[in-house]
Amino acid sequence: MPVTIIVPDYMPYFIAVLGLLVLWEVHEMQVRAGKIQAKDFWDRTGIRMFVRITPQDAHACAVCKDHCGIVLLAANSRKARATLHAGCTNPAGCRCLLVGLYGGWPDAQKLLDRMKQTSSSVHFTTEDLRALLGGPWERSVSASVDRVSVHLLEAMLSEQTDPDAAAFRYRFVIDHAGTDRDLPFVVPAYLRLTDLHRSQKQIAEALAVIERFDHHYPEDRTVPHAPNANQRSFMKAAKQQLLAAR
Repeated sequence: MPVTIIVPDYMPYFIAVLGLLVLWEVHEMQVRAGKIQAKDFWDRTGIRMFVRITPQDAHACAVCKDHCGIVLLAANSRKARATLHAGCTNPAGCRCLLVGLYGGWPDAQKLLDRMKQTSSSVHFTTEDLRALLGGPWERSVSASVDRVSVHLLEAMLSEQTDPDAAAFRYRFVIDHAGTDRDLPFVVPAYLRLTDLHRSQKQIAEALAVIERFDHHYPEDRTVPHAPNANQRSFMKAAKQQLLAAR
């Protein structure tokens, strides 16, 4: 008597998903082995390298300061993301960010080529980063995708030397972040802009930023890339301090 095998309707989909997972793992193994570069995938995201950055103020701990300015290939960023906040001793929480760039201008392209040849990251000084961002990025093919990232990096680098310029750039991030790669930076931009106004004794300006933040991220609604509990606590405490100082 012949045996009838009934294949569930979902089985072809299950096999297809399993096949994709196997292909992805093989791809990852080849990238880690240096046999191929994950260029095509990251090019579609508009990111080919990441810059680790932290605010340059008195609250930055030694660990975060030491890691500030590390530039690495996007294909090597998984470990960097996993360890981004490790070792930070700031009581208010780590403020380090990994900011992605396509890097289409000449200096950035040279840096990318250098990292691809050595398969290693580069540790830039603040001056090195300023020089890199001071290149003709606005005339490059990546200007549209890198604009928010560049403004954020320049803002964090110029807080101590040119607070007005830093404030302008943080506002630019808040106003113009609209893609998946840029939206995670809106909350940090709000926090840094508030802190910047507070450090400059600009109470009205700081309160205006907090009011906009509260409107942007209401606690009774779920919105993408919403602030976490520590970030909300920071803004609430800042508001209380500012109201008391008026």
